[in-house]
Amino acid sequence: MSTLNINNKHISTLKEKLTQDQHLINPCLQEYNISGKCLEDNKYEANNCIMQFENYKLCKKFWRAVMINRKIRGIKPYLPLPEEREKIKEEYLQSRKK
Repeated sequence: MSTLNINNKHISTLKEKLTQDQHLINPCLQEYNISGKCLEDNKYEANNCIMQFENYKLCKKFWRAVMINRKIRGIKPYLPLPEEREKIKEEYLQSRKK
């Protein structure tokens, strides 16, 4: 029985840590939250949140491409840390202007 308690406590600790560290593993957390709030505000009518969903999809697509590029170039961590992300987005936007 004690093994079960240790496992449950360990699982609970992991869940808490994951919740706290979402910004580390999900660069699109803000877009995710905006999409969820839109659904709540619109009584889960997905048709009213198409723009928010598309923005979230574009965000995921962008960071997936960044991760693939970093992996190919041997840059770790593959997903940039939160403090690096703003600079990467800015560099991308500047490259699009050229």
